[in-house]
Amino acid sequence: MEQKKYAITIDPTPQKTKPIKSDKSVGIISNNLKLVTGLTIDETAIIVDQPYGYTWAGAIFNGSPKNENWISQNVIGLDFDNKESIIYPEDVIKRLEKYAITPQIWYRTFSSTDELLKFRIMLLLDTEIKDPGHHDVLMKGLKAVFPEADPKCFRKGGFFFAGTDSQIITTEEIKTLKLTEHLSLELITKDKGRTRSIAPLKGCSFLLVDEIGEKGNLLYNNNNKQRNSPNSTAAIPEGNEQLNINWDHAREKVKIIDEFLNGKWLYHDQVLGLARNLINFKGGRKLMRDTMIKYNEQGLTEYTDNNLNIFSYLNIVYYPPQPINEFSQFPEDQHIYDLETELLNQRGKIQVLEAINKIPLEEAEQKLKKHFEYTLESTELDKIHILKLPTAIGKTRLLSSVSNATISFPTNDLKQEVTTRMSVPYRVTPNPIKFNDQRINNLIDYYYSIGLHQKAVAILHNIVSGRFTYTVTSEDLSQAIAYLDQLEKCMKSEDTVLTTHTKAIHSRFSHDTLIFDEDPLGSLVQIKQVKISDLFAVGLTMQKGRQDLTNVINVLESANKGEIKSSPTLLINLDELVEKVSESKWADSNIFGFFSSSFFVKDTFDPNLVHYVNKVDLPKDKKIIILSATVNSTIYKYLFGNRIEVFDVGDVEQKGKVIQYTKRSCSRKGLGKYVKQISEEVGEKKVITFRAFIHQFSNASDKIYFGNCSGYDTLAGEDLVIVYQPPINWTNSEKQFDCFVSNQSQR
Repeated sequence: MEQKKYAITIDPTPQKTKPIKSDKSVGIISNNLKLVTGLTIDETAIIVDQPYGYTWAGAIFNGSPKNENWISQNVIGLDFDNKESIIYPEDVIKRLEKYAITPQIWYRTFSSTDELLKFRIMLLLDTEIKDPGHHDVLMKGLKAVFPEADPKCFRKGGFFFAGTDSQIITTEEIKTLKLTEHLSLELITKDKGRTRSIAPLKGCSFLLVDEIGEKGNLLYNNNNKQRNSPNSTAAIPEGNEQLNINWDHAREKVKIIDEFLNGKWLYHDQVLGLARNLINFKGGRKLMRDTMIKYNEQGLTEYTDNNLNIFSYLNIVYYPPQPINEFSQFPEDQHIYDLETELLNQRGKIQVLEAINKIPLEEAEQKLKKHFEYTLESTELDKIHILKLPTAIGKTRLLSSVSNATISFPTNDLKQEVTTRMSVPYRVTPNPIKFNDQRINNLIDYYYSIGLHQKAVAILHNIVSGRFTYTVTSEDLSQAIAYLDQLEKCMKSEDTVLTTHTKAIHSRFSHDTLIFDEDPLGSLVQIKQVKISDLFAVGLTMQKGRQDLTNVINVLESANKGEIKSSPTLLINLDELVEKVSESKWADSNIFGFFSSSFFVKDTFDPNLVHYVNKVDLPKDKKIIILSATVNSTIYKYLFGNRIEVFDVGDVEQKGKVIQYTKRSCSRKGLGKYVKQISEEVGEKKVITFRAFIHQFSNASDKIYFGNCSGYDTLAGEDLVIVYQPPINWTNSEKQFDCFVSNQSQR
């Protein structure tokens, strides 16, 4: 499993001792502290130890490491010099364990001795801190928990020297939300219940982005009231709850509420989850506080002041209600999402807002067939014909009888599948080769990623002719010969050629007609990212062209955030660049495509990150036909203007039945809890689900899964069970489902 990388700023100049201020060493290091890179916990522990000794900052800066240049932070450092109050690493770890948090790394400073231990602790967070107010609250909280720490380590612009004897305590990441809530509650409790210390959190977006952006929540989806607006972090004022429920009914429906009211002691995460639900209901706050105080006085529970101050914290930054099945340990609650949905808005009902005028399937088939034949017979080139059609209408049948055309498919698997259906003479382009020498695979992949397909094919020609740099095996030589022979026959053939979207876009087949089965937009327009630090790291390894690469880096660094600019031209030898990038251990983003891109824009929050656009044009001397159920014709009109002609078959009457089951979450997290139960209910029916859960079902498709469903025809005519939860679209939430398990009889 690939380890998570954490953004960190370093000066890759080895230091073996503490720099001396008097000789300006510290100033030089500060000026050199600008290489932003991503490191795993293991890699971070290595670079702060010897023989590397890299100076580091846990923040990213817009310029030099100063408070006013702070942009975001992924890593927190705590510095303990033990000059006034003695504390040891085990004390720090134990103190954080009170909040169920474990730091990942500690190391001795250069000044540490056997008589006086001086050390640093590193906290690596799962999400970046991007709001200055958020940073202020975390630092105030850590300063309150660790008064022994050097006050300088809590600055935004602080950086840390390396040291010796680094040790990894854990490789588990720290949840930024959990750290924030624990430190906030600690500050509230120390201030006798007042919230002025955490006031900077009001209006911060980090809580809402994490909770809604990644998980979603039906309470927002089902309730359009302003208090639940996903664009607001406003809290619900005390006494202003708007929902009424019968608490006896709530106890019957939700086991954890009943147990809590009966005196069962809940852990902090359970108390917080329950508070996030009860805060929306009239009397919920008082009921929860009174219950905790009541059973504390009876000696049955040990709720802390931090537990009792949870509502004060929620008044500053309003969390969306947490799904009850995430924090309740009771099996009876595993089907429950949020409290409002369970008690007030019963799921399982669908309201038809507007009737859709649908045409019979037979009529739609004839309509499509007639227009498709008309398009094929047209002699006008330079047109892009978009045919919007419903799924399972017989598109493959139409394509299987097309002569003298290039037909492209999203994947090689689908290309091979269609060969069994062809009723006219055809040829198939070869599938990619996997050479025994991984260096050859890397070179070919790199050239393909840049869009230089001819350069990739040239490598095969060099292998066959014996001019290639590397020594190749006889097996690899045979593969290259067979590939080139098959490709050449396809390029010259007048028979129909079956290929992929990517190869069709970047190759020149002899036919006048080019057909795309499914939408090729993902191959035509690609938005990718490159890190400036990766370009910098590659430049350090180059002998020639380093200055040209430096000029490109200067263009990127001087660009304004959010400003769209034309991509700079790179004049150095591309082959050398490919070779150096493949050898660079620092470069982990796709830098190749950047040099063939049209435009770039610097990230709004991360000045080290650049987004760029690669756009490929469709040939103007061919007739282009796109057949798809999901194609967005508006985007194509923006890209290709009056070349676009659209034909829409329309909505078609359904032959089978769609049964939606919405009582249980079918997200990845939800399936992790009760996939076994769903699998037993599904039985031997054919299943399409997430790739990671295929093995959990007795009859799940191993080739078709979410993220790879487009264009397959092998399941036609079968009853299908779709086990999946689509992501919630907050701009059009009324059209989203919590989850669905549909048993669809197909034609």
